[in-house]
Amino acid sequence: MGGEVLRSPTTGTGLPGENEMANTMQVTPANPLPFGLLCYGVCVFILSGFLWGALEPQALIGYAVFTGGAGMLLAAVAAYRSGNTYATTLLGGYGVFWASTAFYLWFFAGKSANMSADLAWIVVAFGIFTAYMLVATMRTGLQTIELLMGLLLVLFAFVWIAMAFHTGAWALKIAAVAGVLSALDAWYESFREIMATLPPVVHAAPTGRATTATPQPTS
Repeated sequence: MGGEVLRSPTTGTGLPGENEMANTMQVTPANPLPFGLLCYGVCVFILSGFLWGALEPQALIGYAVFTGGAGMLLAAVAAYRSGNTYATTLLGGYGVFWASTAFYLWFFAGKSANMSADLAWIVVAFGIFTAYMLVATMRTGLQTIELLMGLLLVLFAFVWIAMAFHTGAWALKIAAVAGVLSALDAWYESFREIMATLPPVVHAAPTGRATTATPQPTS
């Protein structure tokens, strides 16, 4: 039965086997990076507002749990399913950062004997992660992601300076500016990656209405 070809009872032509049918039904997985960058941009933008002193921590905690934490972890799972180790580590690493930091601020920061020391150690840990992921990103050729992570490293550095040396608001404001620039860069790259997946617009001469080209299946 394994080598037998199934044929149509009416035309006698061969019918596709199970493997062939499965191959024709395969769908190319979506790129999870635009969604992950969207979540990152929103969260680091809100974090910057908090560091600047314009927002209360409640706004940061809510978005860090769901948008930064759950959102980026979902993007990491999608990257894992597509076999992309780099994107899985990048998105998953910052997903757990946002979720863990939110839970710390929500449940434990108020009970801590030295919250500044806690935050200093946290930003050092994820600053190290950001540094070696920046080195890895240089191998990908994604210059916008390189810029994004460089700015995030600046943010972590100045938060560490503020927490470790009690410098006051000036260091946090520098971190906030770096965060806003990193968020804008993330949104730009997210937009660019989305536009790269869309079919080109074809202008129909008789009607004057723009249509989109339908991708043709490749054999």
